[in-house]
Amino acid sequence: MKKIVVAAAVLLAFTACRNGETKVDETAGAESAAVEAAVKGAVPNVAYIQIDSLMMDYLLAQDLSNAFQAKANKAERELNAKSQRLEKDMMEAQEKIQKGLVTRATAEEMQQKLMQQQQQLLETRDRMMGELAEEEQVMNNRIYYAVMDYLKEYNADYKYSMIISTTVSGPILHAAPEMDITREVLTALNERYAAEKAGAEKK
Repeated sequence: MKKIVVAAAVLLAFTACRNGETKVDETAGAESAAVEAAVKGAVPNVAYIQIDSLMMDYLLAQDLSNAFQAKANKAERELNAKSQRLEKDMMEAQEKIQKGLVTRATAEEMQQKLMQQQQQLLETRDRMMGELAEEEQVMNNRIYYAVMDYLKEYNADYKYSMIISTTVSGPILHAAPEMDITREVLTALNERYAAEKAGAEKK
């Protein structure tokens, strides 16, 4: 389930980055070229990647996802612990006030302190959520650019006019099997990442 969530996030990053880098007139031009090629009976030089399948088995995506999930779990445990302490302090303060064990001035001080603790807890939660969101974006960017950098090298040899991404329920309903380059790209990406990881561990 965690990997599917990451795959979906990366797919959104792919779509956002691709939309940001491609101008409307370029898209229209590509579509016009494709239509013209079809009219002339030419076979389009296109390949596609099942991006969700790629992300599911990409070792870099798995490692980054596991590291991110560990940080998210740690943040959740920390927030739960702080929340439980605050709840305990509030119950103890309420009990003392109800039993008349503290003066009115002391009760007001206790309530003020508890309000400050509650505000600090909310600020801590917001800060952690912001940091996690930023880390998730960085993770998605690392995966995206790792794939894109490899595809530039890959296509220097194969020279596809277009390499598109799709999902199981994506826009591509049927295509020739030889147009699917997911497996070979995944194999190459994992080999590259394994080599980079081994080199980093030796340092």
